[in-house]
Amino acid sequence: MKGQRVSSRDILQEWGTKNFRVIDKKAISEITLGASILATGGGGDPEIGLLWTYKVLDEGKEILMVDPMEIPDEIQTASTACLGAALVLTEKPPSGGVLNLAIRRLEQYLERPIQATIPIECGGVNSPVAYAAAGELGVPVIDVDGMNRAFPELQMTSWVTHGVHSSPTVSVDNRKNITVIDTGDDDVLAETLARRVAMAYGGISWIATYPLTGRQVRETSILNSQSIAWAAGHAVMCARQEHLDPIAELLKSLKKERDVEGFRVFRGKIVDIRREFGSETNKGFTLGQVIMGGIDEYKGQTASLDFQNEWLNLRVDGEVLCLPPDLIAILDSETGEPIRTDIMKYGYRGTIVLIPAHERMRTPKGIEMFGPRHFGYDLDYVPVETLNG
Repeated sequence: MKGQRVSSRDILQEWGTKNFRVIDKKAISEITLGASILATGGGGDPEIGLLWTYKVLDEGKEILMVDPMEIPDEIQTASTACLGAALVLTEKPPSGGVLNLAIRRLEQYLERPIQATIPIECGGVNSPVAYAAAGELGVPVIDVDGMNRAFPELQMTSWVTHGVHSSPTVSVDNRKNITVIDTGDDDVLAETLARRVAMAYGGISWIATYPLTGRQVRETSILNSQSIAWAAGHAVMCARQEHLDPIAELLKSLKKERDVEGFRVFRGKIVDIRREFGSETNKGFTLGQVIMGGIDEYKGQTASLDFQNEWLNLRVDGEVLCLPPDLIAILDSETGEPIRTDIMKYGYRGTIVLIPAHERMRTPKGIEMFGPRHFGYDLDYVPVETLNG
């Protein structure tokens, strides 16, 4: 795009928007922790996104988060994200400018400037990179996302299930290769192509996707999802400082922010892992299963969890306790730090917490697109609160 970009404050002033929050290092660290917890074991290494955002702030760039009810209908937004196997990301961190390059090429394709970023998910890396991109571009970030958790495939969003689409998607890599994917309303094909591009790039790509208008953002997103993650991260960090139970404080935060009950259902240590990652046969996903042996009051019980980048389901002694799209988190019992699928090791100890998915993810279309049968389970979806009531 030609010409000098205005700042995010200039954009908000043009919109007549006064309801925004300034994101500093403390704020982004809390948001990133909360998003990593909600990321259901996936979402990539949060340190990569967090340090990237710190760098943007250290450069003196401002990051502002705006309430979705304060944005005009006609503005153009887009999501920036990492796509591929989380374990590969740890080995191949991004070079500078990849998100800028993706956004600029998307703007050229749309022939419209991007005026705000929208996080694609609550993920360890994908939440903070939306803030980093906003700071680099001089645009606000909107307090929404497409999942309020992390999911492994591009089409697994509230946006698609409510009638808007990921195309066009621009995919780039560290060598500045660029691929534009435009499959119209076929989001499954867009995911397939984007995944193949990521594999061709070496397992990881950086994308600009979901070009939504302001009205579409409000009507189809998980509203105020970033504030939910922020409150969760703040609660856990305060628990650490005040020597409180981080799991209990997390559950209190979810009750306050979302009015949902979370469930503490198991405590144990990892006794077996089967994990494969990044290959062509796996389509670039980290796949496998983990077995945990119970400790303390759960001694003698066994938990098994399948994962595809993120935890998919939980069985304790063969009884199903959680199915997608509901959330599973394994958290360090002392710190509340999430144990991710890409870093877990034998002997790791943690508490399993289950959280109901957002209602915009539980529509019939949502259950069809990312419920248990999509992942190959011969099971009907049953809400986690019913399974654990």
